[in-house]
Amino acid sequence: MDLMEGVGESSSPPRSFGCFSNYDVRNDVYTRLVEGGHEEAVSNPELFREQLDAHFNRLPASYGLDVNMDRVDDVVLHQKLLGLAKDSEKQPVYFIRFVEVHLLFSASGKS
Repeated sequence: MDLMEGVGESSSPPRSFGCFSNYDVRNDVYTRLVEGGHEEAVSNPELFREQLDAHFNRLPASYGLDVNMDRVDDVVLHQKLLGLAKDSEKQPVYFIRFVEVHLLFSASGKS
């Protein structure tokens, strides 16, 4: 029996990192903001969509990979912070959010 080397049915074609298929995270972000009743997204959806697209377009494609879909409001916050940072009179610009950390200890008493 001769074995032939080639592409098996379980093999997938190589992926290009420059293309994320037809999936675009900005659509999901926009939809979640509208469905969540975000004030700006609901009051003027066309303008909000343009601003959201401009925000994503000015950043590298990898930004979309880092978006936490459970916290889509962070995208709008990031957009606003970048807008504020353009004004040299308002620099530096920052936002602080308190985070609660729970430490878990093992039976040996080490974390």
